[in-house]
Amino acid sequence: MKHWAVRISVLILIILIARQPDIELDHQGKIISYKGLVQPTDYRGVTNTSCTADRLTEVKHPYIENTIPAIAKAFELGANTVHLNIHVTADKQIAVFHDWTLDCRTNGEGVTSEQSMEYLKTLDAGYGYRIGEEEVYPFRGKGVGLIPSLDEVLAHFPQHAFLLNMKTAGPEAIEVLGSYLNKLSSEQRSRLSFIGMQSIAEAINEEFPAQMTYSKEVGKRCLVKYIFIGWSRYYPGSCSNTTLVIPEQFGRILWGWPEQFAARAQQNGSEVYLYQKSQPYSKDSDFREQGIGLFTGDMTGLGESQVPSQ
Repeated sequence: MKHWAVRISVLILIILIARQPDIELDHQGKIISYKGLVQPTDYRGVTNTSCTADRLTEVKHPYIENTIPAIAKAFELGANTVHLNIHVTADKQIAVFHDWTLDCRTNGEGVTSEQSMEYLKTLDAGYGYRIGEEEVYPFRGKGVGLIPSLDEVLAHFPQHAFLLNMKTAGPEAIEVLGSYLNKLSSEQRSRLSFIGMQSIAEAINEEFPAQMTYSKEVGKRCLVKYIFIGWSRYYPGSCSNTTLVIPEQFGRILWGWPEQFAARAQQNGSEVYLYQKSQPYSKDSDFREQGIGLFTGDMTGLGESQVPSQ
């Protein structure tokens, strides 16, 4: 009888929890633009060492990713935040650039973090972009001097938010980044959040506990717990005060997806984004009205979808 009493008690508890009123959204989902603006790219078979600049499928706009013109256009098209890749340079500045090496995208050579900011400024940021196997280089000669420093970006966009992915690993890079953040005011730091390596996230959180960070490790800890006990409306601490980036196919298995999951996250200081980086913008997976933000590499497609038809 005791076993039945326990089971009935658990069932009643589940029913009571399920009947609790829904949590209201604080706001609709926001938009993160991947690297400012990117060109349509074939990502099939891409690995960490792949060169994606020579995989363009077409040229959809005149902008080169991770440059100030591309960032400006992304904000103009409605991005709330722009995602950027950053590296610590040999002269301890922070450069905005994607690859670990220069050989793929530019007319330079060598490891990005082993160069000075002055040298990076001499390069053509559009040199290596190619449409598929065709010998067509649509941006060659158009990106000279366009690799910016993070200082330049923040000065050019003093009111905008950025999600930064530090690509340079190691204690020295972490030290330079920490020193850089220390020089910023708390208001300036509040415009920045970080995504990427766990070691970077841990170092930032240790010195700047209020700084929002995200890594795959954090995401796994958060979402595994939530999958098992989210039905109870418990929200794991590892899911709080962070930027949660969720693969498109993953959302449907989360309790309360999309609106109640987003509301719980917002209630705990987090923003949730659906990852649409490597495919064209799709209305079918745009849940911004339900509180889920959009992390997209196709801001132009998103913009076109919002233009009223004639």
